[in-house]
Amino acid sequence: MKTGRRCFLANFVVTLAGANVLRAGGQREVPPNQFPQFPDASGSNHPPEDVPLPPISYPKVRLKESQKNLRRDADHLLQLAKELKDEVDKTEQTSVLSLSLVHKAEEVEKLARQIKDLIRAA
Repeated sequence: MKTGRRCFLANFVVTLAGANVLRAGGQREVPPNQFPQFPDASGSNHPPEDVPLPPISYPKVRLKESQKNLRRDADHLLQLAKELKDEVDKTEQTSVLSLSLVHKAEEVEKLARQIKDLIRAA
């Protein structure tokens, strides 16, 4: 009989704790499009001016921005690849490749990797 009372009391305590958590969570909830109330020196309750609003991200806007960045980077990659090809064509067959060619190739590789990461993120 004592175990029955213990179970009842334990369940009762757990239920009360859960109700308190739910009640406390409901009090802290701020509806969207409303600011928390901060009293200032004048006593009025309006949101402070210096608190930045969180950015609103719309999927279509983000996708359009990503597409624009992708096109820009692809055009830049094409330009760099053409410059690299022109430099390679200008070098003699018997000479050693110049350091500028190596840097240009690394730049092309880095930009291609950035474009690949952009595509994977989208």
